[in-house]
Amino acid sequence: MIWFNTKGSIPEGWHELEGEDVLRPKRWLMSFLDQAATNGYSVIEPPLVEYYSHYQDLALFDESAYYRLFGNDGELLVMRPDYTLQIARKLADGSEPMRVAYAGAVYRRTPKHSGQPHERLQLGLEWIDGESDDTELIESFLKMTERIMPQDGLRIQVGSAALVAEVAEAAGIPERTLRQYLALRNLESLRDLAETYRYPLIAKLPFLIGDSAVAELRAEADESLRPVIDEVERAVEHLRAIGLNASYDFGQTGDFDYYSGLTVTGTIDGRRVLSGGRYDSLYGHFGQSRRAFGLSLDLEQLGEVMS
Repeated sequence: MIWFNTKGSIPEGWHELEGEDVLRPKRWLMSFLDQAATNGYSVIEPPLVEYYSHYQDLALFDESAYYRLFGNDGELLVMRPDYTLQIARKLADGSEPMRVAYAGAVYRRTPKHSGQPHERLQLGLEWIDGESDDTELIESFLKMTERIMPQDGLRIQVGSAALVAEVAEAAGIPERTLRQYLALRNLESLRDLAETYRYPLIAKLPFLIGDSAVAELRAEADESLRPVIDEVERAVEHLRAIGLNASYDFGQTGDFDYYSGLTVTGTIDGRRVLSGGRYDSLYGHFGQSRRAFGLSLDLEQLGEVMS
């Protein structure tokens, strides 16, 4: 059970847990890490806090979600909002292909009175410099987590950060501006951009969801977008061929702005339990560029579906 903060004894957004709400996620974490280690993954546990400067140019689209604090040396620090950034910092100077697993808590401020916790448990896999196709990596992740996450009700949606980047370039809009509005589903601002830059596709991106999205997008898209659309379509077809309920969401970008290729979300009963994608450009921020793809499970959301 969750001991809700009815007397104001703990800050809003933080919960005290008891019984299975404590034990079940810990069993999930340990089962996953044991399996990952058995399968040859390096298990990584980065520090709880990092220098905020690492995150300034690779931020959450809603930067107010960061938990910031000052260290003993006066440097501005941030509580871990994301494992992928920490892993990239650690591995950016390497050259050998790596398969990495992690499991633990991330910290992001949630809207007031939303009832959502600021601390969320995640587990995930990262593939660095591997040659496997993205769909093979998605398949591997689902196999590694099948003991934890039921796949019967899982609905996967595939999009592309590369497509969003191409649209921004074609329209002459700063890429981060477009991606931020899409991530926050700011429909009014997207309509304003579409009118200002005379690029109607911008306002339509959030609605390009489901099986009809491909035909709608092809009807609107410039020739330069077609290779990216083809890539997303191939990915969805492959996932369907292996028995998954897969479809399209061309308006998704991921919570962070480091994604550069396919993006993936997975929902069960409307709750987003899975997210990730390709982020080849991230490693260049910390050192040399490396190919990379990662996926993670949100155990808070998963627990809600399975309770």
